Amino acid sequence: MAPRAPQSDGNEAAFAVVEAIFSLHQQLLAEVSSLLADLGLSPALADTLRKLEPDHSVSRRELADRLHCDPSNVTFLADRLRERGFVASRTDAHDRRVRALTLTAAGMKARSTLADGLSMALQRSGLKGEQLRQ
Repeated sequence: MAPRAPQSDGNEAAFAVVEAIFSLHQQLLAEVSSLLADLGLSPALADTLRKLEPDHSVSRRELADRLHCDPSNVTFLADRLRERGFVASRTDAHDRRVRALTLTAAGMKARSTLADGLSMALQRSGLKGEQLRQ
């Protein structure tokens, strides 16, 4: 279906922005879906992997804050990443009640592959220089 032409009510710029966003989404969807499938990740697992930092342990609560979700959701996500060998769960050195999540070597590699793939997909989308930085 062709996009509906904007009414002449001053919303032309907003309409153009929305159209550009939807166009970019369509361009990236296939590439990102393929990348995630290659890594065996859902979008939620990929987002979780992105929020973990190499060489830095994080509690489930802190990760929940980063993901803007409930810690019980993080338990599910962390378990799936652990099953794939991407994270390890250890007792926190400062508080034995807390389980800290750390990227494994495989997790760091998957995170790097994900970052590289997303970067390449954005570059192929036609966005240039300043647009990518924004």
